[in-house]
Amino acid sequence: MAIISTTPNQRAGNFLKKLALVAALGACGLAQADVLTFEQPTDSSFLFAGDHVQMGKYWIESYGGNQGDLVGAIIDGSDSDTCISVSCPVNNASHYYAGLDDGYFFFGMNDASNFKVKSLQASFIGAGQASFPATSGLLILQGFNFEGAAVGGALQLGLGGPNAQGQFNFANFNLGAFSNTFVSYVRVLGYACDGSGNCNRSSNLSNFAIDNIETIPEPTTWALLGLGLIGLGAFSRRRAA
Repeated sequence: MAIISTTPNQRAGNFLKKLALVAALGACGLAQADVLTFEQPTDSSFLFAGDHVQMGKYWIESYGGNQGDLVGAIIDGSDSDTCISVSCPVNNASHYYAGLDDGYFFFGMNDASNFKVKSLQASFIGAGQASFPATSGLLILQGFNFEGAAVGGALQLGLGGPNAQGQFNFANFNLGAFSNTFVSYVRVLGYACDGSGNCNRSSNLSNFAIDNIETIPEPTTWALLGLGLIGLGAFSRRRAA
């Protein structure tokens, strides 16, 4: 039987190769995007100021007005009777979040991991205005770290007015440079705009719909450790050479 001797350098090389595989698998697994879809069942479709609910891998906290005020709802887009007094978007048959009466919300991961926000779908929701400008509202996103400090600048997205049939529709938004920063949680709020281009959130008209928030989790410690050890091993080999 042939016996193949493994020298210390070879064993180190094999160990580093295994670490490389672990790191690659870990990084690839966590690079896969998760999506906040609002499809998970909740105790109530209505959300009040101060409510904290879990939606799959995510948590949501809703705010606005006084404690206990209605500030949001989970809308079933397949049910035409859900939106009666407001003009909800018509091109989404799934469940989505509606921010109502100047309400806003925060969201983050249940496991407290950091993440990036890559894309989302959003629409303005009309509330009886006589007319709507081309940009009927704004959606503002701001990321925060675990200490509650803002991370980077706020992102402003314009929400279009109704189409020729007077209907609002969800639009797709890729978040550009905003998606390059890891955050611990994100605040989402809306503004209503008038024909003069003035936007505010003090008249209970800043209603918005949002869905399919795509997030990318931060790489795991093991993946980073493995990659660091690989780099250290490569540096040691160069020195030995």
